[in-house]
Amino acid sequence: MRAERAPLPYALGGALAVAAAFTAAGFWWWEGYQLLVERYYQGVAAVRPYGYWVWANLATVCVTAGLAAVAGARRALARVPEAVRGLRRAPSREDAAVALLVTAALCAVAAATLSGMSKGETERIWLPFVLWIVPAVALLPTGHRRAWLAVQAATALMVNHLLLTGW
Repeated sequence: MRAERAPLPYALGGALAVAAAFTAAGFWWWEGYQLLVERYYQGVAAVRPYGYWVWANLATVCVTAGLAAVAGARRALARVPEAVRGLRRAPSREDAAVALLVTAALCAVAAATLSGMSKGETERIWLPFVLWIVPAVALLPTGHRRAWLAVQAATALMVNHLLLTGW
């Protein structure tokens, strides 16, 4: 278990070094957020309130990730307790790792949604998180994967042909 945790201090140190470098260069992290809130209330806030963005952003993430990823995410959340007990003791270390990865991405999406910092920014802010939700498809039953692939393809084609997305 010790060898598996060895990269963690380096990753944390790297993240802190980046934050420290930006701060030392004069970037004040909360100033950007204050400006975002100010601009939001000067513009689209009159038409689309906070509650709209909570549901619209979550719906967009679900459509972007695909219905198979959403079904797999449900399975990932159900496996979190066994994964938290320990990757070594879990029935499948790979499934436990996928469950924890997907859950971390879902927590990041929830935090971005509830903070209100991602209003209308789905394409730019959320797509990196969608990338980490898609592996949840691996948790679907093996015999159903072809059907889920067909559902994914059909959903992508419907979104592409029926909605004007600007993508």
